[in-house]
Formats: sequence, C-alpha cells, structure tokens
Amino acid sequence: MKGTVIKDLKLLKVVDGDTIKILLNNEQESIRFTCLDTEESQHGGDKPVTNAGILASKWAKQYFGANEQGTPNSDVLVNLEFDTNDPVHVCLNKHRDNYGRLLCYVYKAGDPENSNVRIVREGWSPYFVKYGRSRLYHPQFIEAEVEAQAKGLAIWNPATNAGGNHRDYITLIPWWHLRDSVVQDYRYLGLQAGVLSVRLDYSHLLEAARVGNAVTVFCDLQAGIDQWTGNGALIYAGSKFQKFNLWIPDQDSIAAQTILRLIKTRYAHSGRGYIYVSGIASLYPPNAEGKPQLVITEAKQLADFPPGK
Repeated sequence: MKGTVIKDLKLLKVVDGDTIKILLNNEQESIRFTCLDTEESQHGGDKPVTNAGILASKWAKQYFGANEQGTPNSDVLVNLEFDTNDPVHVCLNKHRDNYGRLLCYVYKAGDPENSNVRIVREGWSPYFVKYGRSRLYHPQFIEAEVEAQAKGLAIWNPATNAGGNHRDYITLIPWWHLRDSVVQDYRYLGLQAGVLSVRLDYSHLLEAARVGNAVTVFCDLQAGIDQWTGNGALIYAGSKFQKFNLWIPDQDSIAAQTILRLIKTRYAHSGRGYIYVSGIASLYPPNAEGKPQLVITEAKQLADFPPGK
C-alpha cells in the first residue's frame, strides 16, 4: 500500500533533524517526520540538547540544501506522503501531532528515497514507535535501525555525544515498543469495537458529550494527574487542539484512591500510557462552550482492551 502523496511543495526551512517547514495552500506548515525523534539541537524543550542533535540538524540542512539558518540555498521542492491513503483533506486533519504539526514521510522532489528511513539508517534517529509504528514502512525502518546499530553510527556510537548529554535508549526503546503494541491493538480491535480516538474522532466525541451518550475513548495518560481541583483529580487526556478531560471526584474515597493508584502504577509516566476509558460523555462547563469530559467513579471504567475483547 502507498500513502496519499502531495507533490512539489516549496521547502521554507529546515528546523532540525526531524522537522521542516513548507508552503502548503499558500500557508506555512510545520512537518514532523513520521517515526523519527532526533535528539535536540536547540534549548527550550524538556529534553537536553546533545551533540548528536546538533549534528543531526546540520546533516538535515546539508541533505536538503539549506544554510546554517535552515533556509534553502535555492528553490527546493519536497513531496509529502501520509501513512494512510485517505483523501488529502482527511489526511490534513488526521495526521497531526499534539502540536498541530503534520506527520509525514518526506522526499526530495525527484528522489524516490524515503528521507525518514534514510535518517534512521544514518543513525541520527531511532525508529520512533512511541505513538505507533509505521503502517507503510515498518520493515524498512527496522532494517535501517539494525544497520545503523550494527555499524555504530551517530546516536549508536557513545563517542558522538562524548560523555555529555545523551538519551537513554536502553530504557526508552522497550517502553516505546510496549506503547506501540497497545496502538496495534487499538488499530485492529478498538476500531472494530467503535472506540473513539480523541485526536481522530474529536467531532464525534464532542457530539456524544452534547447529547450525553455512553462512549469508550482511547486516550493517553502518560502525564498522569495534571491538576488537583477542589476534592478531585483532573487529567488532561486530549491536547490544546482537542481538549478532553477525565475527572475523578472525591479523591479521598476508597473508589477514587483505587483509580488513582491504578493510573499511577500502570498508565502514567513510564507505564503503558494508552488506555480505554468508558463512561457517559458530558460537557464541562455544561454549555455550548464546554469541552467533552468523562467522570471516572469506578476502576472498571479503565481497561487495557476495548469492550467485548
């Protein structure tokens, strides 16, 4: 299967090793390379800047023909391929991360090489499956990562970061693959069971909340409890673009303590993160401006598998 392709888009900037900016429909769009996570080259995030991140950024700028500031030295065109073959307008909505960036495979126009796979093969990024594996190029990514590891390239060579800041891939990669296995269950079981994804089915979730329907939602609790409000716990289970909350009232009750313990030990932080949450959807505040939420009062509302599985 091939994914939906948009061809001959003007490259505006190479931001770093896994992010570029392009011109699409006369607007600037940020593109995050699907299944990549190069190390950081700029301060400001929650991950440390590393020498490997700086070198990955330099490599990407050279690869795409950009200067040190990331601006192309000439008119460079790129092609984008999405991870599904949905119509373009669906892909432009469906394939976005929590920051609004489009998730794509990137090709230099006229070049059949998948840049995402190339970057993994060069050793600048692991095969990043924290949010689910590639539907189209899973074997190619695996082969590329194996090759880079066998050759000790870039991030797989301790000398690259020279004893400075580095990422703990020995811990991270097994965790990413745990999460990927959960995403695979969702893709093959959850969709069949009518489970809603916060990101992909937000309009349906919002409508369910307006009319008070029972739903099961596939969401990510890796950040754990976000806020203690009054006598309850609030979890932001969506994103700034798709706001969706879980509310656990009466935190001192035995039921709430059981729920909170389960979230902390199984799902939050280094846990599996992904979860199926069932309940009656509602709006909070309960008006036209309200955002969808589920109120969690029993541990059985939380599950590792969709209903009936």
